[in-house]
Order: sequence, then C-alpha cells, then structure tokens
Amino acid sequence: MLINTATIEDDFFAQLIQHIDHPICIINTQFQILKYNPAFVQTFPHSDIQPITLFTNKQLRESMTQASHGQTIQYITELENQIFELKLSPLKNDNTDYILIQFFPKSIQTFDSEQALQYKYIVDNVHDILFQTDAEGNWVFLNQAWINIFEYSLEESLGRPFYEFLHPEDVQKNALLFAPLIAQQKSYCKHIIRYISKSGKIKWIEVFATLVIGKNGEVLGTSGTLRDITNEKENARINTILSHNVQDIVCIHNLEGKYLYVSPSISQLTGYSPEELLGQCHFDYFHPDDKRKFIAIQNNASNHNLSYISYRFKKKNGEYLWLETSLKVFFDDYDICDRMITSSRSIQDRKLAEESMLKSLQREKELNQLKLRFVNMTSHEFRTPLATIRSSAEIIEAYTRLSDFTQKEKITKQLDNIQSEISRISNLINETLLIGKMESQQLTVHREEVDIVELTKFIINRQNQQQKDQRQVQLEIIGQTHKIWIDPQHLIHILDNLISNAFKYSSNRPNPIIIMSFEKYQFNFQIKDFGIGIPSSEQGKIYSSFFRANNVGKIEGTGLGLVIVKNLVQLNNGSIHFKSTENQGTTFYLNFATE
Repeated sequence: MLINTATIEDDFFAQLIQHIDHPICIINTQFQILKYNPAFVQTFPHSDIQPITLFTNKQLRESMTQASHGQTIQYITELENQIFELKLSPLKNDNTDYILIQFFPKSIQTFDSEQALQYKYIVDNVHDILFQTDAEGNWVFLNQAWINIFEYSLEESLGRPFYEFLHPEDVQKNALLFAPLIAQQKSYCKHIIRYISKSGKIKWIEVFATLVIGKNGEVLGTSGTLRDITNEKENARINTILSHNVQDIVCIHNLEGKYLYVSPSISQLTGYSPEELLGQCHFDYFHPDDKRKFIAIQNNASNHNLSYISYRFKKKNGEYLWLETSLKVFFDDYDICDRMITSSRSIQDRKLAEESMLKSLQREKELNQLKLRFVNMTSHEFRTPLATIRSSAEIIEAYTRLSDFTQKEKITKQLDNIQSEISRISNLINETLLIGKMESQQLTVHREEVDIVELTKFIINRQNQQQKDQRQVQLEIIGQTHKIWIDPQHLIHILDNLISNAFKYSSNRPNPIIIMSFEKYQFNFQIKDFGIGIPSSEQGKIYSSFFRANNVGKIEGTGLGLVIVKNLVQLNNGSIHFKSTENQGTTFYLNFATE
C-alpha cells in the first residue's frame, strides 16, 4: 500500500498506481489532483478536470485537511451516488507534502449493522435538505429531501445557482442576510426565506448555513440545511389570526395555575399584556369570594372532564370583570406532564343584566311590602280617626236632643276630638302626596334668605303649645347668628316633624333639647330627646317608607315622617344623620351650607 511518507520518484509512483484496481489519486495541499489511476477515471468520469463535486464534499475536505497535517484518516461515505471506504494518507516527496486518497468501493450490504442504520438515517431518511454550494453559490450537493420538497431532480439542480430557486421578491433579501457570513463577520447564518417549487408552490424555508473555508482561508462555498416550515408558517398564521381576532381568552396553565401561554385577546378584556401574566398564578387575579369555587372545579377537571365556572377576574385597573371559563386537563406530550387549558369569555353584560333583574325583583318585592305596609297602616290610621269622628258625632247628636246646655263642655270636647282626627287624616294624606312628589321628582325648592333663629323659635313655640304635659323644648344657640338661604316651608316641615317626634317618643321623660350652632360656612341643628330610642338592629331601616320600629307600641305614626325629612334636607343641600341608644334617647344632626 502506498502509505509511507518516504520520498518517491514521480515516474515510479505514476507507474505503480496504474496497476491498482481501486480508484486512487494524489493531491497537493491545495487539494489539486496531480496523479490518478485508470480506475479513478472510470469511477469519476470528469476527473480530467477539477472534480468539484468530489473535493467540495465537506467531510472529505475536512479529512484532507487533517491528512495534510500528517494524520491518516479512514471512514465510509457517499460520493457520486456511490458508497466508498476512504483512506487518506500523508506523503512527502522532495520536501513537498502530498495526500494519497484511496477509494474502496463498498456495497451497502457490506456495512456492519450500525453503519448501515446510520447511513440510511442520515442520507435517505433525513427530512431536512442537506446542501453544499461552491464559492459562486452553485449547488454541488443535495440529498433526497430536496427532491421530495421541491420536486426537482438532482440533474435539474446540481450546478445551478441556488438563488434561481428563490422567490423573486426574496433574492435581494437573501443576499443581505448572507452578506455577514460571506464577509466572515459571523460563523453561521440562520434565517427564513421563500423558495419556489417546480410546480410553482411557495415554500417557506428555514436556512442554516456555514462557510466551507480552504486551508489558506479562502471561501470555497457553503454547507448547511434547508428546513421546510411551510406548514408551521401556515399554522402560525392561522393561530395569529385566531388569537388576534377571537375575543375569547385562551390560556395554558400548569397544574399549580401558573400561566404558560396567554392569547393576545387578554389585553382588550383585562388591560394586561400576555407577557405580564406569563409565570403568574391565575388564582391571584380572582375575586376572594370565587377562589374556593374555582379550586373545586379544577379538582373535578383533573379527571380530564370539561368543566365550566363563572367568576370575577381582577383587571389591571383594579375593577372586576365577570368571566365564564371552560377548563380541561390534558396531557402535554412536549413537556411530558398534565396541563390545563382554559377558554374564557366575558359575561359582564349578562351579569349586569342579571343583577339589574335581581334589583328589579327586589324593588318589586320591596314595593309589594311597601304596599302591604301602606294598606295595613292606612286601614288602621284611617279606621281609628273615622271611628272617633263617628262616635263623637253620635254623642253630639245625643247631647243636642237633651237641649241641656249644661252639656256644653262635653260637646266642646267631642268637637275637639273631631278636629284632631280630621287633622290626622289630613296630615296622612299630605304626607302621602308629598312622598309621591318626591318619588316622581316633582318637588321643587324655593330658597330665600331666612332669619333661621326667629323661624326656629316660632316652630318651637307652636310645638310647646300643643304639649298637654306642659313640657317645653330647651333651645341653645352657639356662635354668631346670621341669616341663611333655605326653603322656609321645607325647614318648617323638617323641624315640625323632628320636634314632634322628640316629644312623642319621650313621654314622661326630660325636655327635648335643640342646639343651633353657627359657623362661617355652615349651620348645624341638633335635636335631642331622652326617649325610647331606636333598636340598633332596625336603625338601617329608619328612612324606609311606612317603617316603624318594633318598640313604638301604640304610639301613633305613619312611618313617612323621617323619609320626608331626609329628602327635604337633601333638596336643600344639607345632610342628616342620627345616633340612638334604645331606652336612652335619640339625637338627629342636620348640617346646611350657609352659601
């Protein structure tokens, strides 16, 4: 075998290789063929010129480089659609380095099982295109995947510039993407470009390319892979269309609830970008009252059943949005574990409609209760004065038959009763009409400048005269008095009601107290009694129409007075609140702006 490194005469060497049956060639360190035998010519018919396909094979070039540095290399590969066992040996003649390359033809059946499987996988079954080009960009090697994907035969492709197969609109773009690689500014380039198949179909190709560099640093071409991602590109396009145009929020979570994928539709509904939620736990955005409910549903979904839940999701602005979510656990082959997939849509409008309906039903229920209370109250309140009026009238009639003027005092008493009960009926009717005006927003305000101290004293004096137990309101004035703008009729009604209540609900108790306090920009009333008070459990209902506390007993009243008072105070830009302790008394606080 011609594998020693001793100096050999050219004529002797040339004669010697002619008698070897398998292909042999000798090349210099520039990879130029200097000598070859007849078997080489028969195996590689184009050997009278530079065998470009042979010597631009990437693995062969790397092997020649190693041999040029004194190593002996031996391996199996494919060249010119044939299988060879190659042996590269270093030679020296007149201090000049050469490389002896021997080609031992092999049948695929001669490979051992491991080599055969490896070769078959790499050459025949790789779906990606393996390629090599020369320095001018002409194809010099393409595997079977090229034929499968682009429909061109190797005879139609090898020797032609690769850019002839590009989409015309991408030729310049491809040149720009390759420029840094050609200039050796980077070791590889990776990009996506469009090719055109033989039948005219557009193919999206992911290109990975590296340079083939000669011993002296010259660029001999490129090699790499072409990966067909047309289907992936189409699927990505469809996914993008769906994710950007379907308003449902599609998410993938791990079983702990962390977001692994969030569709862009999340932004429109919640204000969060998908990136803000990735890695976060979806439970952190639930309304506290809904977390337990969702965990229960999630546990049920762990059986790979589809489950549904409605809950409130906290938006970026802090508000809550009602969502309806379908949830299912699936096995992810990529991560080899269970995942959760959720699809959510806004049901905010539906929930608002439901809440509105529930409120309407509640209002209707309250209205029915109001009507019932009104009927019960009016049936009692009207029946009592009417019975009294009828009874008094019958007694008067009897007295007049006697023609005994000694009964004048009794007749006067009965007439007083009639007048009192008529006043009760009139007040009830007036209050009912006033409530109706308030609810229909027909009540108007006529403000004027009022000497509120004089008006209050007038009202107090009138109330004092009506008290049969001779009790009197105690008045206290704090601050520098001045006039205020208010509707005087409204104020009269307000004070009449509150003072009347203070007397009515504190029978046989200390006198009620009124404190008037003047400040620069506001005026305050305190109306305090020491009566039966309002039970704490019922204080929230005190401004409801026809409502009366359960401790009033037989004390007369309609349950409309405080409703009217509150509305009149608010109509005059005032506020009202109270403090009350059962069996100790009640204080009402009124505040009005003075300007």
